[in-house]
Amino acid sequence: MDFEKLKQEKFSFIYITTKECNICKVLQPKLRELAKKYQGCTFHLIELDDYKDAAGFFMAFSVPTFLVYSEDSELIRTARHLNIDEIETKLNRYHQMIFNEDEE
Repeated sequence: MDFEKLKQEKFSFIYITTKECNICKVLQPKLRELAKKYQGCTFHLIELDDYKDAAGFFMAFSVPTFLVYSEDSELIRTARHLNIDEIETKLNRYHQMIFNEDEE
């Protein structure tokens, strides 16, 4: 998996987990549904069991870690205790800034 390419996308959700993380299994579908609300958004699941080097690359030291990138800029980083409502509030603001910019 090309981690650098994921960071370069217009609005990229990156969800880092392990196969044994039960909290991660509960949150993943919620974040996938959230991703569907945003035009131009991509969702990437990275399981550290399969991509051990992702932890170092993204500096993800606990699971779950949820990251949002836009054209190599990290917009959101949250780990361990994710609050979906807070994440959605931030996403709305960033998405509007990024995609309204294109319309001008």
